[in-house]
Amino acid sequence: GERGSRSARAHSTVCVSSQVGCRQGCSFCATGKMGRVRNLAATEIIAQVYLAKREVAARGLPSLTGVVFMGMGEPMDNFLAVRQAVACLTDHERFGFS
Repeated sequence: GERGSRSARAHSTVCVSSQVGCRQGCSFCATGKMGRVRNLAATEIIAQVYLAKREVAARGLPSLTGVVFMGMGEPMDNFLAVRQAVACLTDHERFGFS
């Protein structure tokens, strides 16, 4: 396609964090080198998505249709909060992601 054009399938995805820092210590990752500081609460995870939705709309970007847990932290090391956040994000009466 042409530069600058948007297809009908255009969408935005937000990358969210589940922790401040990370205990995994992967050599390729700057977050791992800082160690785990703390887990984020489900509300803090959800707030990242809420703020991203607002920012996407304010900038006139394609609608937010994707959420990936590839930010700071290892999601499985904060399983309960991540599970609570996913339940809220996939609730059709709240965020409605699938």
